[in-house]
Amino acid sequence: MSFFTKPRLICWGLLAVISGVLFVSYMMSPKMERTLLYFPANDHTVGVEERYLPQLPESEFAVSLVNELLLGPSDHRFLRFADPQLRLRSCFVRDNALYVDLPAQVLTPAVKAPDFYIVYTLLQKNITVNCKHIDSVYVYIDGVPAYQQL
Repeated sequence: MSFFTKPRLICWGLLAVISGVLFVSYMMSPKMERTLLYFPANDHTVGVEERYLPQLPESEFAVSLVNELLLGPSDHRFLRFADPQLRLRSCFVRDNALYVDLPAQVLTPAVKAPDFYIVYTLLQKNITVNCKHIDSVYVYIDGVPAYQQL
């Protein structure tokens, strides 16, 4: 009996095609960056959640990180920063400073959330841990300065 039979060649050919497709799809997929997100916990502590976000330039990554924080935690033990439907008015990076403009709804959330100072403190912590080139975080509420951290 010969090693190179027709069924074996077909199986090896299919295996080679599948392996090639998997390799190409792996190489073409966007690279992800491990990110640690800090959320307030129900027991007045801080919880850490690990997520993988696409690798972006530093300024775009900071904006992506703020949007990810507003989506909320995936762990049910952690609290949200704000209502799930809350959207940023604006968020951008200029001269190594992050500017975040939130709507006034952030001060009176409909879901259980910590007070705004804790939200701001954890927002700053998330930015300083994950975005090394951001020096300052400026938070505005409806265009009025709320906090500035240097």
